[in-house]
Amino acid sequence: MDVLRDKITIEAADGCRLSARWWPGSPDGQRSLLFIPGLAAPQEYLHFFASYLAQRGWNVLTFDYRSVGGSRHEAVDTTATLDDWVNLDLPASLAAIKQRTSTKFLGVVAHSIGGQLLGQSPMRSEVDGALFIAAQRGIRRHYHGVARLRVEYAYAIFPLLIRLFGNLPTSNLTFPVQCSGQAVRQWVEWGRRGVFVDRQGKSVESRFADYRGPLKAITIADDEYYAPAAAVDALTRVYQNAEVEREVLRPQDYGVETIGHFGFFHRHAPRTLWDQAASWLSNLEARAQETNKGTNGINGKHGRGFGFSG
Repeated sequence: MDVLRDKITIEAADGCRLSARWWPGSPDGQRSLLFIPGLAAPQEYLHFFASYLAQRGWNVLTFDYRSVGGSRHEAVDTTATLDDWVNLDLPASLAAIKQRTSTKFLGVVAHSIGGQLLGQSPMRSEVDGALFIAAQRGIRRHYHGVARLRVEYAYAIFPLLIRLFGNLPTSNLTFPVQCSGQAVRQWVEWGRRGVFVDRQGKSVESRFADYRGPLKAITIADDEYYAPAAAVDALTRVYQNAEVEREVLRPQDYGVETIGHFGFFHRHAPRTLWDQAASWLSNLEARAQETNKGTNGINGKHGRGFGFSG
């Protein structure tokens, strides 16, 4: 498996440079995917699945949010917010795909917080189909037992640590990877209030209704700590106008003991699981083509009549 492909740099509208990887798929470049990663999760964990899909004809782009992984820069490492990820990093990443291909289907694979960011971003109306893997809302009432205790701990302690140190220290009790403290504080605010708000405190929940494409939402049965079924379902409900399909993955159905929050993307994930995911994506493409029949081309969503900048 050719895991490491073209390393590229994406420049957002404010000049911030983002680390990314590009996997070109079939020569005709008709099908493209943007992978949207989880919170404080460098893109490397997505590379094996990205490589797998590229070998099956998909163009794939992965990237690091500003302040995470290869996109860490002194100027933004403590100040970057989720608003920056939503309004700057995601559109720049999508534009990078459009610069490289005249794709007819533009989809996303969103993991965890990635599903929360997509519906707020200006790119939401440019996406033809979405596959959500363990993408959830962080509202406390959707978590129970030890999972609820973990959420309560994070929401109470993380802001205090950020206030004390300027950023969230990496540890087994926080995140293992550095990420802007301001982004983490905004994530905490979303969970505490149960409402998606921008940094000015204004609700942005209405934005999610603008996405009208097909959406396949996957719950992983043994992912109770991070994305239990109730939290996954809560996120799909805010996508009011999407064509939502839900499915639960159970580890035993794939001959493994556990999948968890990150196991779907692991290099040793069952290939039957990835084969099924490839079928989901092809189905999203077919549904989008049926819905958008007659709208693509020179005047369509991805036609060359539009100009795009990185």
